[in-house]
Amino acid sequence: MTSTLLSRPVEPAVRRGNAMDRRVARDLLVHVEPAHPDHTNEDIAARFAADRSLQNLPVTFGRRPMGLINRSLFHNMMAKPFYPELYSRQSCIAFMDKSPLVADAGLAIHQLTALAIQAGEKVFADGFILVEDGDYVGVGQMLDLMQAMTELQERQHRQLRESIDYASILQASLLKPSCQALKDALPEQHWLCWRPRDVVGGDFYHFLPLSDGFLLGLFDCTGHGVPGAFMTLIAVAALERALAEQGTDDPAALLQAMNRRIKQSLNQQGDCDCNTRRLEDSDDGLDGAILRFYASSHQVCYAGAHMPLFRVTPAAEPSCEQIKGDRAGVGYTGTHWDQEWRNQTLECQPGERLYLVSDGVIDQIGGDKRIAFGKKRLRQCLLETRQLTLPEQGRALEKALDDYRGEEPPRDDITLIALALPDGSHSL
Repeated sequence: MTSTLLSRPVEPAVRRGNAMDRRVARDLLVHVEPAHPDHTNEDIAARFAADRSLQNLPVTFGRRPMGLINRSLFHNMMAKPFYPELYSRQSCIAFMDKSPLVADAGLAIHQLTALAIQAGEKVFADGFILVEDGDYVGVGQMLDLMQAMTELQERQHRQLRESIDYASILQASLLKPSCQALKDALPEQHWLCWRPRDVVGGDFYHFLPLSDGFLLGLFDCTGHGVPGAFMTLIAVAALERALAEQGTDDPAALLQAMNRRIKQSLNQQGDCDCNTRRLEDSDDGLDGAILRFYASSHQVCYAGAHMPLFRVTPAAEPSCEQIKGDRAGVGYTGTHWDQEWRNQTLECQPGERLYLVSDGVIDQIGGDKRIAFGKKRLRQCLLETRQLTLPEQGRALEKALDDYRGEEPPRDDITLIALALPDGSHSL
């Protein structure tokens, strides 16, 4: 005796989680009245005929899933010669996939996706069965899973973008006091260009007006983007600590104090506890330069860690001089704990211009030969634009770099600081 098989239209029961990133397989659940082993293939044919949207029919024994019947495969089999006569009154399990993908309804979307990939291409056609405590509760379709995963990735990307945007605000807030101090102290006698390659970056600067001049520092930390931005937080803390301990009159001592602080923070002192991250796994630090300008004597005390200082004099035959710092960077594993940097004292003239740039300027690829912008080309640009005001010169330098770069992507974060030294009557 043929049993009656209820034909219920497929009812979507997709439930949206409050948070997209917490969605689970249950959110994709579609309730389909299951078939049972005592239903015949004739019953299954009637079920598919009654509901053209039904692509896969689960089969359960009691409440436990047994398999899935794929609509296309079922019709293909029943279209073969003599198959209707042979199988119409046979149990529906004859054409049932006995090893479908069965997943717990509480499984996270990304975990379900991983299972579907492992199951292979048949899941794309057959879908999957969802259970709770082993009992059948519904089915899911691969198309819905792919859409859910896409939405999840889009949301995660959006959240990451929002987090990075917020990090950019935080980084800008760290630089704002120095930026404002520069504007107040040298309103027409400076140019500042700070361009992270990504939303956040690894370059930072520090400007501190003093009763007899100012202190200026530019630092280029390892990396760019989020890793570089995290490194700047460590470096800023190291600089603040160094200033508190060493004062403002010895740039070399400030670099030395920063070196020790960064190596300590990153566990790059030279010894590494076996329970901590291995020393060779971490080699981070920064290149940098610190200037101390004394207005009364018009002297500049400069110390550089793998970052040169450029100066253009207002002489009758002006030149652009590159003053090299020390080769050692700050904080790296290859830099000794007791590394010392040199202070170099420069006798300067009123109106003399000083420039500090990060590697993003020097190393930018471009031009017909696709080579680095380089220090020689930078010095040439500085000389050719020396008659312009500093704001005009700064804009001209940015344009020259952008024109040279062309369609090449930015290689690194870009920072350029230009200063015209004030005369003795200028009050900072």
